[in-house]
Amino acid sequence: MPSIPCPNCQSSIEFELHDVLKEKEFTCPNCKTVITMVYEDNKQALDDATKALDKLKDELDID
Repeated sequence: MPSIPCPNCQSSIEFELHDVLKEKEFTCPNCKTVITMVYEDNKQALDDATKALDKLKDELDID
């Protein structure tokens, strides 16, 4: 699952790719900081995560 570092404590905040498109809020499991990821603001990170996921699926021969 892709993740980003918490801007407050640097813990990993995991997210589902499809939730970014919905501008969903994500909460840090460590310090409870809440962030909202917006697709337009994070397009490059989302594109990179999508490519990494596709590569992994290809390596594991998963559809």
